[in-house]
Amino acid sequence: MTAQPSSAGADKAGNLIARIDQQLRDLWKTPEDPGATPLSRVCTMNLEIVAESRDLLERYTPVVDEVTASIPARAILASIEPNADQDTFQGEATAVCSLEGDRKICSERVILAASGRSAARAASAIEALLVPEIPTALVWLGKIHVDDPIFEDLAGTAQRLIVDSEYTSLSSLLHLASWARQKETERPYVADLAWTRLAPWQELLARFFDDGTTTKLADKVTRISLAQACNPGARVGSETALLLGWVATRLGWKTSRLGGLLRFKRPDGGTVELELSPVPCPEGVAPQTLAALTIEAEDEGTRTVGRIRRKLASGLRDVAGVTTDADMVLWQQETSGAPPIEQHVRLGPNKAAKWLERTLHRRPHDPAFDESVVLAEQIVEDSLTIGGR
Repeated sequence: MTAQPSSAGADKAGNLIARIDQQLRDLWKTPEDPGATPLSRVCTMNLEIVAESRDLLERYTPVVDEVTASIPARAILASIEPNADQDTFQGEATAVCSLEGDRKICSERVILAASGRSAARAASAIEALLVPEIPTALVWLGKIHVDDPIFEDLAGTAQRLIVDSEYTSLSSLLHLASWARQKETERPYVADLAWTRLAPWQELLARFFDDGTTTKLADKVTRISLAQACNPGARVGSETALLLGWVATRLGWKTSRLGGLLRFKRPDGGTVELELSPVPCPEGVAPQTLAALTIEAEDEGTRTVGRIRRKLASGLRDVAGVTTDADMVLWQQETSGAPPIEQHVRLGPNKAAKWLERTLHRRPHDPAFDESVVLAEQIVEDSLTIGGR
């Protein structure tokens, strides 16, 4: 049985909101020192960050600070722990500033921590602190339960819902997308940081078919193989499923089943063979990371084979000496009658702030993402595993 918030809890939340609101007003008072650097307040959006623990929120706070340095926002970061033993509701507001010439350009950062019975007041407190009449993006760190009343309240006022399915689960993304599709009015747009990270893969894959010889072969793909950093028999991860969904929907493949197994059919009726394989996951690389792709196409005696191989754990080492990033890929193509091509491509550092910033800069509605998610649902429905077909 869920404990109901008390009137004393409501008073506690009301007092906290009033105190934070006063702190926000005090931030923008004219400084008494005439020599002080003037502050310029800029706010283009409300950015809500919700985490399931204080530790996770603390680790993500520098990410948000880096993002708001380039995307001015009122960032409200909240840790919500309803199962905690102690009943607490705490918070504070500060300015996060960056220098531009002789002025400080500042965003607002509000941090809330709600635990125990007070967690039930978290959504209303966050909503009370939103800047009116500007867009709101909700970043949910953790698994999503669409019937969670806190999630329902916050999602109901947000125009964008952002997750990272690589660090939560592909199932969380699929449940969220299905829930959003069922909204008849004021449907929020769903985004996934894993999808943003796939943009370089999409560009590299498209390059296999961008010259006069290979363009026609895009409609004649015979085989696609994807490798994932995981143990044999693991579930298909979000990057693998979303990239496969993107390729299939861009090339017009339709799913079919033979003997209970998922297969693909090209628009001309040809069959596309699918292979999913595991590779070892080095230390410092996220589980289920997309590691490699091979695509083969053939028509009228012309054949092309394209390969993208990610050099896992090839990134720079952090201060502890741990390789935290897989930032290099090897791009190769072999086409009949043409010399082979090979290039090394740097993906760049795998920084959470970079992916969140790019996601926020993207247009809210991405039809290609929506279509790829629908196909990913079929992959999950068929219980495809790495090492199977």
